[in-house]
Amino acid sequence: MTKRIAMAVALITAAVAVSACKSAVQEWKADPTANFFPLGPNTVWTYKIDSKSQRANYVVTDRVVGSQYVPALGITGQVVQEFYNLDRAGLRPIVYQDTGGYLTRLSGLDYASNQIKAPAWGRSEERNFIPEHLTPNLAWSNVLFPYGKLPGSFDITQAHKSFMEPAEVVVPAGHFRNCIRIETIAHYEGGQYATQKQNLTLTYEDWYAPNVGLVRTVAYQDTADGPEMERVELMRFEQGAPSAAQGSQSSGASQDAAPQTHS
Repeated sequence: MTKRIAMAVALITAAVAVSACKSAVQEWKADPTANFFPLGPNTVWTYKIDSKSQRANYVVTDRVVGSQYVPALGITGQVVQEFYNLDRAGLRPIVYQDTGGYLTRLSGLDYASNQIKAPAWGRSEERNFIPEHLTPNLAWSNVLFPYGKLPGSFDITQAHKSFMEPAEVVVPAGHFRNCIRIETIAHYEGGQYATQKQNLTLTYEDWYAPNVGLVRTVAYQDTADGPEMERVELMRFEQGAPSAAQGSQSSGASQDAAPQTHS
């Protein structure tokens, strides 16, 4: 009897959970045309980073330059300039390219005579970085090669899932509603990890706000219950011109996109 009661309680709990999930999905009120990774020219994000792994706190500023042909890579993509306020960090370009419904992220690049150049070892290429049209309840995977495919280098195998975030996300830049949370499990393999026979697993949680983009990232060792390793939070956001993906719909973005700033 006790076992049957326990099973009945479990079934009721599961039914309530399923009902709550369905309700939560139905209550997601973001504009279906909202852009969760806007790349309009002159859009600027400023983030503060608290890195326990590096034992450092610093600031990163990203500014969208716009669509450019990059001769060194032989591609046309959206160029973003990323500035770190760290010694010898400086300004680095990142290129985003539309590939089959996902954005590919090209990093590990540099500037030489105001031209984007790839280092001698290649480039860091992350295919399927994020879906172009991000919604809850998506799942995808990819492999990242941070140092290209040099002999002896490691790779990162990642599995991603997106969820509706029911709670308001509060960061220094303000309060954001109708966000999407992406949970990523990243396995670091090969290279030094194979040599040491000890793989590394990190879990990332990223929150994206409609028509704003990334507002928070938290990285944990192993699982989301593990110790926090890194925290990234949006400090300031400046909206630029609408990107091609947003088109004329940016005029309806203010209700979901505009943060309620702290007084």
